[in-house]
Amino acid sequence: MQQMWIFIIIAVGIGYVVAFSRKGKVAGTSMTSRQHDVTSSASPAEAFEALRKIGHPYKVDDADASSNILVLSSPVTFFSWGFLYPVFITPGPGGGSRILVGCGSKLFQMGPIVTNAHNKCVSAIEAALSAAPARVVNG
Repeated sequence: MQQMWIFIIIAVGIGYVVAFSRKGKVAGTSMTSRQHDVTSSASPAEAFEALRKIGHPYKVDDADASSNILVLSSPVTFFSWGFLYPVFITPGPGGGSRILVGCGSKLFQMGPIVTNAHNKCVSAIEAALSAAPARVVNG
């Protein structure tokens, strides 16, 4: 019984080391199967800049302005291994931007914790975009 606890503690410790060290990279990133679609009236460049300034608890691990792709991350917590959020920004069909937000665990995670983390990230993205400078259209 004691050997089982030692194994569990070592496995969890290794998991935390891996999760703490894992950083998102734009090169080679792909959209996850778990996705949310956000639209914004901001241009892709404006949306990209607004998301580069996203605040706590999210961090920009990597960003490429030429492709309008960012990889956001959330920290490891007691209940999760932390998450990586690939963000792809494209021109919207009627102007503005379409922002596709994925979510994947830094190690492995299932269930409502993933859904909750993804929804919170999307809410933070929407808040960052609403703070983006408004464009004035003369008409």
